[in-house]
Amino acid sequence: MPYSIERDDYWVADVTYVIGHRRPDTDSIAAALGYAWLLQQTGHHGMVATRAGVPSEQARYALERFEQSPPRLLTDVAATFHHVIERRPAVPPDAPLSVALERVEHGEQIIPVAERDGLLLGIVTPLALARIYARTFNSGKRFDGTSMPTCGELAEPPMLFKSRARLSDHRKAIERAESNEFIVVDDRNLYEGIAVQRRVLQPPKARLILVDHNELSQAVAGAEEAEIVGVLDHHRLGNPPTASPIPFMVDPVGSTSTLVAEQCRARRLTPPRPIAGLLLSGILSDTLVFRSPTTHERDFDAADWLSGVCLVDVLLYGKELLNSSPGLSTRTMDEILDGDRKEYDMGGLKVSLAQVEVTGMQELPQQREGLLQALSDRLDREGLAFIGLMITDVVTGTSRMLVQGKRNIVDALPFAHVADYDFDLEEIVSRKKQLAPALQNAIESTL
Repeated sequence: MPYSIERDDYWVADVTYVIGHRRPDTDSIAAALGYAWLLQQTGHHGMVATRAGVPSEQARYALERFEQSPPRLLTDVAATFHHVIERRPAVPPDAPLSVALERVEHGEQIIPVAERDGLLLGIVTPLALARIYARTFNSGKRFDGTSMPTCGELAEPPMLFKSRARLSDHRKAIERAESNEFIVVDDRNLYEGIAVQRRVLQPPKARLILVDHNELSQAVAGAEEAEIVGVLDHHRLGNPPTASPIPFMVDPVGSTSTLVAEQCRARRLTPPRPIAGLLLSGILSDTLVFRSPTTHERDFDAADWLSGVCLVDVLLYGKELLNSSPGLSTRTMDEILDGDRKEYDMGGLKVSLAQVEVTGMQELPQQREGLLQALSDRLDREGLAFIGLMITDVVTGTSRMLVQGKRNIVDALPFAHVADYDFDLEEIVSRKKQLAPALQNAIESTL
């Protein structure tokens, strides 16, 4: 399956994207697929399950285990010049000026001139046409079939923009420009179309339903410019404001997949086996097979129902799923630190907490220094006050944490020291319910 981060297709305005957070874990992937399916079955058209990044190793395992294709990759939902293009044809460089003049008479402000392969050469403007005709008139000459210049000879350098460029990044330049029309090209400088100022300043918005998160700091890039039309989550509130009321469900169960499964049951809808298997995987992953303190009785009920649909033993498959996570030595630093990392605002400070699951701590000593250095690099690069890596042993149900950050915050942490910047979290396994609140209290005690 294709999991690399490459340039994805553009979003379109008549589709609603059901999407998880930027670092999609098993629950995020499962909830996007399951909720999009549920909405489609209940009469909501144009619903597409998407992901904002590369699925975690465990999520990949679950997708392959149940032969389910991954959600579509969508890494940015900001409006771009592509979204406001008018597909006007270019003229070839050997076209006579009469061709450009005819289009000016129909109200066009710029006439693109491009080679047959689309390579942009420039534009012909009404002002350029006026100059050439004025010079000819003043000289007493008349154009004939051989003396009339071509569009290529009169082409001028245009104000142009790349089709993938965000409109918001160029708004001021557009507002100050003398022209109301602008050339749009692709990354190879091939002509694509015209952007009109009015549409640039009032662009369409992507439509999003957020699952497994509700904070913009965790959302797909460009979400602050999108229209958020729904939220389904099980985390703390940190949601952005919306222009009008939206369906918004945040319920403190063990996983978002539980909420999707409950809505399916309430509507007497049985998901296909691959979707049921992914939803079961989301529950087992987020609850560490019901060992996490975030586990709710409703998670047991949902998992029992889903296991009957996808025909697997809950506990046996749960062990199989947790053991699918690779060891520390087989992963890159980026995979360890960024595979499941979330940002928080705590006491006005920017904080980041990553979590990685392992089936034993035997590899930690040889990886410790490299991980601490990688944490330090991110602390400086991202302007963080604190960053922590929670390493959770899914076999023993215990965790360690490596940290970097302001000394007063590190000193205030209420955990046992193993070594400098290394703490024993003992039976803490939940970042959301156990670690984040403890860190919040520690930070507030330093303010």
